[in-house]
Amino acid sequence: MRKVKPSVIAHGRQVTERFFPDSKVGWVGPAVRMGKRLQKTNGYDVIVTTSPPMSCHLIGLELARRFRIPWVADFRDYWTIYRAEEVFADESRRARARRLLDRIKMESRAITAVNRSIVDYLGAGEVVPNGYDPEIAELWRTPPPDRPFTIGLLGHQHDTREIEPLLILLERLRNRRPDYLAEIRILQVGQIDAGWFRRTLAERGLSLESDLRQRQTRADTARILSQAHIFFLGISDKEGPGFLPGRTFELIASGRPVFAYAGPDSEVARVVEPSFCACCFHDDSYEMAAERLASQVESLLNGGYRCEPLSDYARQFSADELSEKFAVLLDRVV
Repeated sequence: MRKVKPSVIAHGRQVTERFFPDSKVGWVGPAVRMGKRLQKTNGYDVIVTTSPPMSCHLIGLELARRFRIPWVADFRDYWTIYRAEEVFADESRRARARRLLDRIKMESRAITAVNRSIVDYLGAGEVVPNGYDPEIAELWRTPPPDRPFTIGLLGHQHDTREIEPLLILLERLRNRRPDYLAEIRILQVGQIDAGWFRRTLAERGLSLESDLRQRQTRADTARILSQAHIFFLGISDKEGPGFLPGRTFELIASGRPVFAYAGPDSEVARVVEPSFCACCFHDDSYEMAAERLASQVESLLNGGYRCEPLSDYARQFSADELSEKFAVLLDRVV
């Protein structure tokens, strides 16, 4: 069985000692009553519930039985991080969680999941991943063909564990090609403590420009980060290999090489590695990543840098494409 950190188990047990299947279970009764009223008024053809919270699927179970209409159970992130049968304190509750999952699989007409790890865990289902907004993605442009070489960061940066791999990577590049490090700046959009970030760089002896833009609109985010030549994507190990942040798909749509700190069996690696010039690395492969980063800097300095916004690979993750995929599934179950 997959190992779960004691802190995760303890947190889950604090909740599940009193509530099953989760602390949100109190909303099931009112939600079922509202669902019954809506169904009698509108006569829906299908029910879709998405989880977490786990209790959401209890609503789907009840409404599907009551009205005898198809039910699609959708499983999102965290199902492989906080596995229901692993966070309960005793075997009787773990068994109860397993029975609930079996009921969901048996009584739903179809199962969808946001990534392959969840499908593998369930032993059933079809992957319909997160994706990107095609209208925003159309705003991506190729970056300037001249220096400085810009590393883009998208999203909140507040966890040292997420940014640490980038710092180590830059240190390895400095050891390999100090002249290349002098060509680099960091461009970030999202919530960040600028003082903390710059102090962290200084403590590591990384004297490079950092342009921290804080929060922006989604459209302005794409316009600003179009200056980036590559993106760094850091995932804290505490999230586990099944975690796949939504911003991953925006980075793939941008067409830039994505340097992702992710294990070889992770969902991030599964999605990112087939994209353009991606580099997934972990604790045992920093030197490889530093070499790849040096190669990217050199390509810019020598006039050979290129990127491909909205590549054929990226287009499968457009929200329009994914909506069509889900619509086909709904037609099938109805």
